[in-house]
Amino acid sequence: MKKGTPKRSAVAASIVDFAYDNTSYQIDTQHRKVYRKWIEVESARTYLIMSAWSALNVKKVV
Repeated sequence: MKKGTPKRSAVAASIVDFAYDNTSYQIDTQHRKVYRKWIEVESARTYLIMSAWSALNVKKVV
């Protein structure tokens, strides 16, 4: 590898299934995108779903 060439790290995609408002969504946590049946959801709805998912997945600090 040449000096100064950036190294690429292999990052696995992190897809999470999440049920919100009686609908199943797929959340790409790495890119912070939300999909329904693998079609991207509009921005306003994405914000609501990501907020709900984040609130449920907050790690409690003791």
